[in-house]
Amino acid sequence: MNIPYADYVNPYIGTISHLLKSTRPEAFLPHCYPKSAPVFNSNTDFFCNEILRGFPLGLTQFLPGRLGGEFHQTVDHSRVSAHPYGYSMELEENGPVVEAAVTEHAYIYRLTNAGRLCLLLTEGGTVQRQGDCLLLHARGDRASRQFEHEYLQLRLDCPFDLSEGPEGSLLLSPHRSRFVLSGALSFVSFEKAEKIFQKELAGKSFESLWSRAKKIWNRQLGAVKASGGSQGQLRAFYTALYRSFQRMVNYGEYGEYFSAYDNQVHQGGFFYTNDHIWDTFRCMHPLQLLLEPDRQQDILESYNLMYRQSGLMPSCPNVGGDLPVMTGFHAAAVFADAYAKGLEADYATAYEGICKNAMEQSMLPWVCGAGLTELEKCYQEKGFFPALHPGQKEWVGLVHQRERRQSVSVTLEHSYDDWCAAQLAAALGKKEAQALFQRLAGFWRNMYNPDTGFMSPRDQEGKWIEFDPMWSGGPGGRDYFTENNAYVYTWSVFHDIEGLKELLGGDQAMENRLDQLFTEGVRVNGNLVHKYRFFNQYVDATGLMGQFGIGNEPSFHIPYLYNYCGKPWKAQKRLRDLMDIWFSDSPAGICGDEDGGAMSSFFVFSAMGFYPVCPGKPLYALGTPLFDQIEIAAPNRPAFQIQAQGAGEGLRYIQEARLNGKKLPRPSLSHQEIIQGGRLELKMGKRPQAW
Repeated sequence: MNIPYADYVNPYIGTISHLLKSTRPEAFLPHCYPKSAPVFNSNTDFFCNEILRGFPLGLTQFLPGRLGGEFHQTVDHSRVSAHPYGYSMELEENGPVVEAAVTEHAYIYRLTNAGRLCLLLTEGGTVQRQGDCLLLHARGDRASRQFEHEYLQLRLDCPFDLSEGPEGSLLLSPHRSRFVLSGALSFVSFEKAEKIFQKELAGKSFESLWSRAKKIWNRQLGAVKASGGSQGQLRAFYTALYRSFQRMVNYGEYGEYFSAYDNQVHQGGFFYTNDHIWDTFRCMHPLQLLLEPDRQQDILESYNLMYRQSGLMPSCPNVGGDLPVMTGFHAAAVFADAYAKGLEADYATAYEGICKNAMEQSMLPWVCGAGLTELEKCYQEKGFFPALHPGQKEWVGLVHQRERRQSVSVTLEHSYDDWCAAQLAAALGKKEAQALFQRLAGFWRNMYNPDTGFMSPRDQEGKWIEFDPMWSGGPGGRDYFTENNAYVYTWSVFHDIEGLKELLGGDQAMENRLDQLFTEGVRVNGNLVHKYRFFNQYVDATGLMGQFGIGNEPSFHIPYLYNYCGKPWKAQKRLRDLMDIWFSDSPAGICGDEDGGAMSSFFVFSAMGFYPVCPGKPLYALGTPLFDQIEIAAPNRPAFQIQAQGAGEGLRYIQEARLNGKKLPRPSLSHQEIIQGGRLELKMGKRPQAW
């Protein structure tokens, strides 16, 4: 019996974290703002929470009471039925049943035996009653990544009384014990909220909206058809695919949108923002480009809109504006990848904004919108971002006190982004700029210390700083690296893997170093110690195997590097281990911070059997598929099938590969080979095989 794709999704996967932040079992539509999940009083793992604070209506929340009038509610997660399109939960102690669904701009709740509702308002918000609806103006905090204004039209499908509640809340007393509460949300005006209500909710039953949301998810998830694996593997896969469509979020409201980049309401059918691009450029954007290219065009144009409105290409766009987080200017990678894969876009405008980020803005981590310092001048003139010696006092005031300089990572990531800018300059016929950015793209070499064999920090004079590649750099390695150590960041050379291999000493040396990465124990002064000491310094290094931590994004591409030194079977071995161990159908089934779809996108690509090692090149490295058959069927494109009989039962090693009946001589696929349709046949076996 065929199960609808949406019913494979288990939103409770990942609701217990391995170290940092757990996921939430949210109901939402792909790329849409309304996301509904219960809100709890504690910030501990979602699965471990039980004291309910309320349910979301944008910034506003509501808490249903019991028929007796009390508002204290608890949740037994075993009595929750969660789906991507909605959920149903029976609250404890004879409490009400709450069912939730969503549209593109609205929340819908059906409540049974709820008694009164307590509306929890934001500070400074206002409420007006107009007949059978409430108009709520909520005030957001941009520092908390929110729009400043939200306009909510709230309706019940039955008469109700309104009174003041405790601590500035409101009490709604419906005249029925079973009713529907709906909230149409706008960031433009109450008039737009009314239009949204009429278009998305008026005259529609809860059942019809639930059914519509389910159909949308079945169509979205059906872009990848997987079969020939266990039920648990299918649930893990489709849950990851569902989470890969969380971002970016379209804030367009039927011909208008509000932008925090100039604090204006604009005409336009779409406006995508909310993108943690340091995480998502690696594989979430490439996955969406592969599966929904038309939407990716709108996303690219949204980046250009944000640039035109603010004067800078955003480095981490959010609803409240560009966030000063992480490193690099990775919009360059998103545009370079789209160009390399043939997507139409306004690359001239994008290049203009990318050049400003590259040449006129500070490279410091967690800083945006600031000009150049002496550190950027060192990068441009000497070819590296300088570091401090241990104990040396920081003198550059712009340096973030906690995030530090992250000097090696900054050099490596900007080197890659400069390479991406060079590709765009070449596409636009800007030969001088291409030559400049191509020169900057080689600066990664200045970080490799042949005496240690690791990417290593240098001071402003160019002298190597003595450091321990496992431990130096303080919390998260932030003096020199971003949330990782030199073992991981030595491999952060996406665009010149052949050059990295040459510096490491060739194929065999590269293979040996990769083996070391996956097997090196935690040591202090050469002596093995327990892993907890490592996690105490590197809290992002979950999914740890040796010094490799799959729970953080800079590690994603590394297993595939075995392909580049002639050992694709080792990539297959590592990847199958990673998928089987760290991505499961359980509340602990995601090994690191989800980061809005980045972690899940890695698993989706890897389970399909290939991965974009270098966004900006139209090439995917082969891994090992998790299923006997995968069919990729993006809209208006012929289907591409991957057949790997036995993969679903655990066979991991590719014995032979044939593309459209012809032997595939390389462990890679081009983007064109996939989107033109066809069939990749993989003969799988228990033992490694050269092919």
